[in-house]
Amino acid sequence: MSSSEKAVRSNGELRQRRVPLRTTRKNESDGAQFQGSFAAGTRQDQWIVEKESGTWNAVHQYVTYGWNKKTIWKSAVCPLFLDKFIEFVGTAFLAYITAMAGVTIVNFQSPYLPAYVGAINGIYLSLFIYGTAASSGGHLNPMITFSTLLAGLIEFPRAVLYLLAQTGGAALAGAMIRGCLGEAITEKYHGGGCFLNNSRADSLSNGQAFLLETIFALICIFLAFGVGLDPRQAQLFGPSIGPAMVGITVGVLIFTAAGLGFPDYSGPSFNPGRCLAYSVARRDFENQWIFWIGPAAGAFVHCAIYRTVPPFTLVRISDEE
Repeated sequence: MSSSEKAVRSNGELRQRRVPLRTTRKNESDGAQFQGSFAAGTRQDQWIVEKESGTWNAVHQYVTYGWNKKTIWKSAVCPLFLDKFIEFVGTAFLAYITAMAGVTIVNFQSPYLPAYVGAINGIYLSLFIYGTAASSGGHLNPMITFSTLLAGLIEFPRAVLYLLAQTGGAALAGAMIRGCLGEAITEKYHGGGCFLNNSRADSLSNGQAFLLETIFALICIFLAFGVGLDPRQAQLFGPSIGPAMVGITVGVLIFTAAGLGFPDYSGPSFNPGRCLAYSVARRDFENQWIFWIGPAAGAFVHCAIYRTVPPFTLVRISDEE
């Protein structure tokens, strides 16, 4: 007998009557339950590591662990799978709206342009993290996902899915920017930012740009972990202050780097996904590698720093647990 049927007895005869099912709502926040999430209050994921001898076995375990976890696929941010594609949509919206804000601010022709750019980007980033953290962890940035992967705060399969989603969302944002602004306006404003033209004698060299990108990315990641991503952060600052502090961090760093005085250089990117969107919009990928390899290099350096004082220690557990 199904749960929607009940047996009733009438005049000695057993009969069945159908009753309606009762349903209740369930909070679906599995996508944010990993240690590298900005939603500090939902960090409940625990990893059980079985140490194996040999470098190849360790690498194999690191790459393959987690592909069969239910929470990984529930947050797989691809519209072809499930409804958890917040990273895809969020990255697209963030790249699009910050490009539009940049064009608007430039058109004001204000002498305080770096301050406005830093403030508006910091506010937008905080709002987008708050808006997406409960569903996906609120990364919206390949640099953040890659750095949490190196730090051991996100599983390899989840990181791969997030990076694919963020890249796809950035490409979509580039198409939306060009479609809304048109070819002439898009090229006039370099698609929104992230450009480097070193054809002039006083231009920034590729080496200088790479060094700037790496150092600023390292500082950004270091502070983002300290105020938002480190699992110990929630115990010190509370679960809700992290996204706002990350937005302030990025806004101040953008302000610091926006007026360095180099012609035809937009400054450090802090988000390779946004740079991809702007390159897609203007259909020009010259020197795009700097805005990807620089943050990746900064993430590697940060990993070395972070793992000197890791947030976790390995604890032996018995087979019965």
